[in-house]
Amino acid sequence: MMLQKHKNFNSIVSKVITQSSTQKKKIERLISKQNKIYFDRAEDFSKKFIKYLKNEKVPLKYAINSYLKLCFDMFESHKYFMKYNRYPLADEKDAYKKVYDNIKVMKSYMFGVAISQFLWSTHYAMYSFFIKNITKSNLKIKNYLEVGSGHGLFFLKALENLREDTKFDIVDISSTSIKITKSVINFFYKGERDINYYKKNVFDYKPNEKYDFITLGEVLEHVNNPKKLLKQLHFLLNPNGRVYMSTCVDCPSIDHIYHFKSIGEIEQLIKKSGFKIVRRNILPVEEKPMKEIVKNKITINYCALLKK
Repeated sequence: MMLQKHKNFNSIVSKVITQSSTQKKKIERLISKQNKIYFDRAEDFSKKFIKYLKNEKVPLKYAINSYLKLCFDMFESHKYFMKYNRYPLADEKDAYKKVYDNIKVMKSYMFGVAISQFLWSTHYAMYSFFIKNITKSNLKIKNYLEVGSGHGLFFLKALENLREDTKFDIVDISSTSIKITKSVINFFYKGERDINYYKKNVFDYKPNEKYDFITLGEVLEHVNNPKKLLKQLHFLLNPNGRVYMSTCVDCPSIDHIYHFKSIGEIEQLIKKSGFKIVRRNILPVEEKPMKEIVKNKITINYCALLKK
């Protein structure tokens, strides 16, 4: 392991595994398979994240507990799912009330998910997929839209990789999410950029122009009608634009609403919404044969780059 050379990442990892033997096994297995790029990215994130927490007067212990709570909530949600064959929530209005409009819950959720980007193999793989594809397209992107910005890490990477004259828009229904994203960007990114934040439902969003690149990271499973959402993105996208999207199969959580039952279902939805898949990544959360994963309803993460 290379943690000795990455003290900030080591600080986060050591605090997590001290409190959870289950996480210790998973994280050690993950870390043993990673390369230098992973450790450099994880250290860069950890160094910035710890500085950000200090600036916001948030103890690192709170962030670590937020991550462990996220893991516990996922475990409890999966138990419910296996017992009743449905997700704990069935309507996005309930998710808004219990999570997105609840400052305490949303803040903890966002910090937990931020840490998971480097402690969950599938989350890191989706993050890497996004970085690779945003970098490939950087010269062509004049305007960028992110729907559901969450912890802000994807948006920060877009800022770092895209042209200085790119126009950036964020649409999110959670004021807490927007507040966290805005504080992350203001703290980490010192350059002058054209960034606009809109607290609203994307269906109520009526911009004056189409977008060259749209990011929809782990949002489809949070809505009642994912097809309607994809069709809205199709409407907002330029003819030669691209969409990065991610979602999941058999993935219960405290705020997941729509239950995708297979990768085929996701890809049918993509095509019926007017998109073609440029490239994709299918990421089971456990290293087992796909037949066993499907049979036992083990979560599969999915991300793709789309075009019209």
